[in-house]
Amino acid sequence: MKKKSKLIIIIIALVLILALIGVLVVKKLNEKTPEPPKQIEVIDNVNNYDYALEDRDYDIYKDNFTKLKDILNEEEIDYQSYSEYIAKLFLIDLYTIENKISKYDVGGVDFIYPDDQEKFKNKVIDTLYKLVMDNSTSTRKQELPKVSNVIIENTKETTYELANKNVASFEITALVEYEKDLGYDKNVKLIIAILDKHAYVVNLSPIKK
Repeated sequence: MKKKSKLIIIIIALVLILALIGVLVVKKLNEKTPEPPKQIEVIDNVNNYDYALEDRDYDIYKDNFTKLKDILNEEEIDYQSYSEYIAKLFLIDLYTIENKISKYDVGGVDFIYPDDQEKFKNKVIDTLYKLVMDNSTSTRKQELPKVSNVIIENTKETTYELANKNVASFEITALVEYEKDLGYDKNVKLIIAILDKHAYVVNLSPIKK
């Protein structure tokens, strides 16, 4: 009789264990497999320049990129127009944080003077992008800025010390407009320096109003 009771207990235990395993397997199978991180693709670039258009860029960036490309394809480059479009693209890419993957995915770096790019990126990571949450799985709910327009308000010729020499430059003041005001910089001043036929952002500072 005792043997029969033990057998029944063992059978019940096995049934419970198998049922638990079954529940865990079904739960695991029903879990949604996270989508792999989206790969960013370059869809256009400018010959002889390190400017690229990516598939994640919004229409405002694409439109200004096309205009910059037209300027740089001319036989004689208008360096003021070139500098103004560099300023626009830089500001759009830097302050449109909505499409960035994480705080380390800093916009506008390609427009910075090469020797200053790493310093610029680190500064942005520690300040402007400091609180940006990771979005590698496209599940971020954080509200982040998206630039809707950049208005060049004033451009004047100046000089800037770069690579141990004074180079022709443009001081540009601009107004950055957003789809929604989240408190990010609106009025800014940039210095765009011309060196070896390339325009580089060498200084950016907010204007307090």
